[in-house]
Amino acid sequence: MSDVDQGSLQYFQSRACNSQWAGFLRALAEELMQQMPVEELRAFFFVIGGRIATQNPLPGGASLADLESNANAYFNKLDWGWVKVRDLQSSLEFAHSCAPLRQAFGDNALSWASGVLEGLYATWLRQVGAANQLELHQIGGAEGAVDTLRFRLAHPSYFA
Repeated sequence: MSDVDQGSLQYFQSRACNSQWAGFLRALAEELMQQMPVEELRAFFFVIGGRIATQNPLPGGASLADLESNANAYFNKLDWGWVKVRDLQSSLEFAHSCAPLRQAFGDNALSWASGVLEGLYATWLRQVGAANQLELHQIGGAEGAVDTLRFRLAHPSYFA
């Protein structure tokens, strides 16, 4: 494991869900999974992420580096990990590591709980001027020991 990976893992494990909320959030997740299919849960969490972004708009910036820095300043305040933004020419990638979703909601919740980040990024990107014809989608599942989640902003044809 590289020094960066080891540092990420230590950060991730030290920032587990606050113990006063852990039991409540796990029970909430279990009940939600009993009441709603995964697709509806994901859509619900997407809406929650959008609401969070609306209540916490990012400061303006002139570059992707500014976007990344402003997002990371917000995530740092919450202990929600961090994001790395990359320009892939035909899309933008948002690789978010160390979000405490597994710790908060449990192993079985990652398929839908990550919708909160997708909604957050989608709304922030609209706020900073992303074109309406572009879409943001999660690509794959959580990767590695630090649950890196990847999101792409691209034309809908990219996802077809």
